[in-house]
Amino acid sequence: MTRRRKTTKSRTEFDGDSIVNFLRDEIGRPVRSREFAKLMGVSDRQYRDFRALLKQLQSEGKLVRLKRGRWAPPDPLNLVVGTVTVRRGGHVFVRVEGRDDITSDVFIRPRERRNALSGDRVMVRLHAEKDGPSPEGAIIRVLERGTAPILGIYRKAKYFSYVVPDQPHPLREIHIPDKASKNAEAGQQVVVQIVDWEHPDQTPSGKITKVLGYPDEPGVDMERIIAAYQIGTRFPKRVNDEARAFPEKLPKKDIDAREDLRRLELFTIDPADAKDHDDACSLERVGNHWRLGVHIADVSYYVTPNTEIDGEAYDRGTSTYLVDRVIPMLPVRLSNNLCSLKPKVDRPAISCLIDLSDNGDILSYRFVRSLIHSQAKLSYDEVSAYFYQGKTSRAVTKHTRILNEMRALSQTLRQKRFRSGSLDLESPEPKVKLDDEGHPIDIAMRESDHSHQLVEEFMLIANQCAAHLFLKKNLPCLYRVHAQPDQEKMEELATFMETMGYKFTVKGGVTSKKLARLLERTKSDPRKEMIHMIVLRSLMKAVYQPENIGHFGLAFPHYVHFTSPIRRYPDLWIHRHIVKILNNAWPVSEQHKDRAALPAIGKKTSDLERAAEQAERESVRIKQLEYLSDHLGDEYEGHISGFLEFGFFVTLRGIGADGLVRFSGIDDDYYVWNRDNWTVKGRRSGRTFRLGDQVNVRLIKTDPEKMEIDLVLSEAYEPRPRKRGRRR
Repeated sequence: MTRRRKTTKSRTEFDGDSIVNFLRDEIGRPVRSREFAKLMGVSDRQYRDFRALLKQLQSEGKLVRLKRGRWAPPDPLNLVVGTVTVRRGGHVFVRVEGRDDITSDVFIRPRERRNALSGDRVMVRLHAEKDGPSPEGAIIRVLERGTAPILGIYRKAKYFSYVVPDQPHPLREIHIPDKASKNAEAGQQVVVQIVDWEHPDQTPSGKITKVLGYPDEPGVDMERIIAAYQIGTRFPKRVNDEARAFPEKLPKKDIDAREDLRRLELFTIDPADAKDHDDACSLERVGNHWRLGVHIADVSYYVTPNTEIDGEAYDRGTSTYLVDRVIPMLPVRLSNNLCSLKPKVDRPAISCLIDLSDNGDILSYRFVRSLIHSQAKLSYDEVSAYFYQGKTSRAVTKHTRILNEMRALSQTLRQKRFRSGSLDLESPEPKVKLDDEGHPIDIAMRESDHSHQLVEEFMLIANQCAAHLFLKKNLPCLYRVHAQPDQEKMEELATFMETMGYKFTVKGGVTSKKLARLLERTKSDPRKEMIHMIVLRSLMKAVYQPENIGHFGLAFPHYVHFTSPIRRYPDLWIHRHIVKILNNAWPVSEQHKDRAALPAIGKKTSDLERAAEQAERESVRIKQLEYLSDHLGDEYEGHISGFLEFGFFVTLRGIGADGLVRFSGIDDDYYVWNRDNWTVKGRRSGRTFRLGDQVNVRLIKTDPEKMEIDLVLSEAYEPRPRKRGRRR
């Protein structure tokens, strides 16, 4: 037996990672504190700090304390650490840290949840076997309470008051003492905080922190989302004070320091109701090539590091676009005024001037701090009307020549991108039209057309140039990356595509070109939209990080977000450091500090982006249900987009919402779902429903509280007879 060498150091430098690694790799067994310290060479003077660090690592879930005071890492003990999430129906899962794949989430049965809530960081002991498709486990410790608020409806009984949490939520009710009710009225939507919950079998007690109003009052539905996702709607006074201090016009010395590009014919193209204009474009012929100008608002001129505005922008991470409002990352005076590239006014910008061949090849590029003057504010609708119908508004009439040239160049770039393997995934988005009281009066699916594609292609190529600027100089950078898809996910996709009638080989790995060829083959398939949705779900999430691994979906070897600094913090970071590069003012010592800070910035901004997207989708879903509640009994076309044991989902054409058709409502047979080939088949008749099948359905019920839509096949619809009053 080999004896372990003792450390002879009298003083050892240690941190959390070194302690965990030493215990796992060097000791390899559970060990008590004193023996642990001795093996690591920790001196008696350091022992108190060493013990404190062990307890901190325990609270973070990186170490586990066993019986008789022994310490061990969680991995060999079949323990994992993650965050509690609650899905539809109140089912509890734990998202394991370091695993983004939803299939790795651990299912927690009610009796094994203890007193953990959504958003809590917990330690889970995995079970050896699983009954369902997900791994299962039991929560053994709450490591850190989450900050996510609990929303619900306030109720009053004869002797006590309580809050019924909104679904999905594992709690049935929360007891509210009278003095903690904040004068809420029965039936009102409230935000509640748990104050006391010692035992899982007890009813927790809480206090109301905010009263939102009655659920059917205008605006309360959006206030609920804002509260649930903790989106700040107001800026602190100190932030607004900083924003008000900026002068309306640039000082002459700052104008003189910029390259004057006001002569260029440039303009913005945005949604008609947009007020925060990040980007403007120009195009001119220079010799035998094109010079594309992508001009981005110079937010870094106003928002500098270590200011109140910068701290608030970092905490928000992104602007949030709900159905009825925009919650900006920056104060309105900046986002809608000083930084916005409004027409007919001079604005500071960072311009990317790109020389392109007629084939769309990049010949050269350069970044400059510029002064620009937008000549017009065009909308997508105006430009689209000109491209497809030849209709010209007053603003478009002045720029038809350059719009034609931009359209041709952008389509050249688009086709070139797709030939290189970029994925052409079409995902129409629902656009909800509201009346003055916030009630939905119409829903239309927003398709990508040449007006949107023009802006998209020009922004994509500018983002690539920005990434290349950092890469060629080997400088720290916050890249926008999209990892290679998981092989197991691709195998599942291949099985699914086979049921759709397409052969897709994943042996040897999947490249973006191989996946792009598959999408090209589905171009004329009426099930294309559903197929694209399944492909999209099979891919990894794009994130921000300092390591450049490329962007799989776009088939770009390097990529950053540079073009939206008004509404995205990573773009602002890129702007600041482009300015440092241009001014040759980024010393090596600062580069080291910036490089060290990037992982935390990338993780935080990625998380905030994901939360904002979820809030935006939820706001659309709420308005879709509200709209459909006025159309009960109406017939819709749709396609089957998913299966459950007891029914299948249908996505409604023109609405974008999905509803459930229950097998119990199809009374001509007994239907069974075959998981292997994504079909539902009648036992007697052999009638088959497949994923992507077109069906006609009737809307029979909406449940805003559960966010559910119930449908029946039109053939099985039987309208309820109206109740007749008794004759007098």
